[in-house]
Amino acid sequence: MIKKKIRVGIVGGSMNNKWASQTHIPALLKHLNLDITAVGTSRMESARQSAEEVGAALAFDDSKKLAASEDVDMVVVSIKVPHHYEAVMAAVQERKHIFCEWPLGANTAEAAKMAKAAGLAGIHHTVGLQARQDLEVQTMKKLVEGGEIGEIISCHMQVATPGKGGQVNQDTAYLLNRANGANLLTINGGHSLDALQYIVGEFRELSAITSTRYNEATIQETGEVISKDTADQILIHGLLEKGVPVSVHIQGGVNSKFEIEIQGKKGILRLTQNLSLGHVQFGNLTLEKLVYDPSSTQSHGPNGSFEQISITREPNTSLDFPKQGVTLNVAKAHYVFAEDILTHTRLAPDFNHALKLHQLLDRIEESAATGKKNRMVR
Repeated sequence: MIKKKIRVGIVGGSMNNKWASQTHIPALLKHLNLDITAVGTSRMESARQSAEEVGAALAFDDSKKLAASEDVDMVVVSIKVPHHYEAVMAAVQERKHIFCEWPLGANTAEAAKMAKAAGLAGIHHTVGLQARQDLEVQTMKKLVEGGEIGEIISCHMQVATPGKGGQVNQDTAYLLNRANGANLLTINGGHSLDALQYIVGEFRELSAITSTRYNEATIQETGEVISKDTADQILIHGLLEKGVPVSVHIQGGVNSKFEIEIQGKKGILRLTQNLSLGHVQFGNLTLEKLVYDPSSTQSHGPNGSFEQISITREPNTSLDFPKQGVTLNVAKAHYVFAEDILTHTRLAPDFNHALKLHQLLDRIEESAATGKKNRMVR
């Protein structure tokens, strides 16, 4: 890495923000090329307190003022999805590099405007789809591409979370309002579908069914019952770009699970999550392989057992994090993005990539609404 500092301002950088304080902030503080110079929150008091705690000189209660600061080169947007657009466009206007959480926008129209504006501004931009930084995900991709289990026959993914069903807390109640753009499909589905496509290729065509089994939810702290207009059952089946059949089941308000199983002519690869919350981007994944015994008289029968794949992790003294987990994946995403900025490369998933993922989610909802098969637009 080049010995140069990138000055970072965090919109939503309050130490009370559970996501930013557990992911972005520790990742930035340990990065040799990134310095937190500004913290922005909704209240000046919390901004000043958080800035002092992380050693930042500047505090803001306005994302536009943070983006306009001469002491900020890069803006991290880590706030609720409905507010992404304003914060991102403020940074674009000031021609600051941007790391924005996923989903990029509250809808595809917002994402399209942000992608276009960022492209015209000539800045570096990335979206927080950090599951692709997980070493197990990367290893599964390499094994698929290297023919470890032969030609792929089919692929199945299951994503399940206790959240986004009939129980909710006050902080996450907004996830049950479809207009906010943050829900089971966009968050759990978006991260998982991005990881799936990263490993085995993009969708060529799909059909989908969505269902809302919980029309109301109870806020745990108060007992208040609120309405819910987001789907908690999402089923997708289709073909990937090489004709591989794929099925996906995403569900909320149920017991947690995450699994991708890829069937090949020579064996099976299986990716599961330990102590899952239905969020692949949180890491803590286990990769297993079953290879068929070519001497068996059974054809592709249960003639073997799954074995965990041992993955060698290269030591990195500047990444003093647990071997797995969400903080490590976010830290790795920051490393890729910082290197893009410093070496003028474009390896991190950018706003255009985010726009394509938004469009995929639109095709899923459109198919569910019309009952028709959708082909992807290339």
